[in-house]
Amino acid sequence: MSTTTEDVVAAAAGTLKCSLCGTSAPKPAPGQWAPLWDRGWRWVGSCAASCPSCPPVVVEEAGRHVRGPGLEQALRAAQE
Repeated sequence: MSTTTEDVVAAAAGTLKCSLCGTSAPKPAPGQWAPLWDRGWRWVGSCAASCPSCPPVVVEEAGRHVRGPGLEQALRAAQE
């Protein structure tokens, strides 16, 4: 997986960037991520994130987080 200049700038600025379309949102304070999740943002650690408009990288299934339809696409985009 490659890191782009935009990824570094986003991390430094405290933003969560959608791996699929590039939309960003301010990162909340530690422990305050629920509002982003409730608005439809999804993320897998720091390797992939999806905004509410894109296919989710993670979905809830029977109370567990599993791979979402957007994860493979997000990981491929990160390698380009």
